Amino acid sequence: MMDLLDFARSIPKVDLHVHLEGSIRPPTLLKLAERNGIRLPAQDEAGLQAFYQFHDFTHFIQVYMAITGCLRSVDDYRLAAYEFGRDCSHQNIRYAEVTFSILTNVRLTGLPWQDILAGLNGGREQARNEWGVDWRWVFDIVRDLPETQGRVLEIALAARDQGVVALGLGGSERGFPPGLFAATFQQARQAGLARVPHAGEIEGPESIRAAIDLLHADRIGHGVRCIEDPALMETLRSRQIPLEICPTSNVQLGIYPDYAAHPLRRLWDAGLSITVNSDDPPMFGTDLAHEYEILVEYFRFTEDELARLSLNGVHCSLLPTVEKERLENEFRLEIARLRD
Repeated sequence: MMDLLDFARSIPKVDLHVHLEGSIRPPTLLKLAERNGIRLPAQDEAGLQAFYQFHDFTHFIQVYMAITGCLRSVDDYRLAAYEFGRDCSHQNIRYAEVTFSILTNVRLTGLPWQDILAGLNGGREQARNEWGVDWRWVFDIVRDLPETQGRVLEIALAARDQGVVALGLGGSERGFPPGLFAATFQQARQAGLARVPHAGEIEGPESIRAAIDLLHADRIGHGVRCIEDPALMETLRSRQIPLEICPTSNVQLGIYPDYAAHPLRRLWDAGLSITVNSDDPPMFGTDLAHEYEILVEYFRFTEDELARLSLNGVHCSLLPTVEKERLENEFRLEIARLRD
């Protein structure tokens, strides 16, 4: 067991469902709050760990927004991105596709989106140079603010040459169904921008089906509640639409009471395209290395299955074909070395 856990921790990884704002760890948040004169509910790391604990999805969003509110300057965004890259390096995450709520940050800071993205990419470049970690951006529409969707798409399209690879859709599924965003996602499709909406987390299979039919989703964020609809599962399996599964996030938000009730193993065994991801790591008390350990401890993944899952992250990414092939070759060589 320990050897397999070591393999799970050490294997090269891709994280396709992770939010930058939700990845800011307590020490960084304290630093940001101090430099910006913001008083947090707690003044030390232990207190902030308690602050990060939420009661339900609504409270989770409130905590998330309090964290986001500590980002005020270009240097803040540079720091958040750089430290995200550092954390990735500690888990052997080589590549990520990172969700960022660009218009929320524009509204909170008053900064132009170009300045915010310059800060983010400055931190990203520094992390790539120091740690060998790289990532691309997913700019997401916040469901609760449907009136912002057109502007988010405009920004995402304008920033494609600065690392933006997809349009996302986050926030509360309840009360904000995919149909509200169909026209915008169709415009993204026509412009050649990938679509990666959240669906099938708080709401059930109908949300996933609408994300496929109306939003033309290239990947589904979460999607775990497809387990409730065998016909939908067959659609996902036959079309190999990837699911971005975040087990600890699902348990912490009460989608499932524990790992034993989580359908990941059944979805994997049914042949669906599965990736495993971290979502908002410090807020859920996890990281991607821990999620891989959970695959061993609770879902009985074997060494072969962990290797396949690692490569799934590469295959399901939005990297150009040449970059995918290069990264896959690197992963295969390193996995072979770890297995010797």
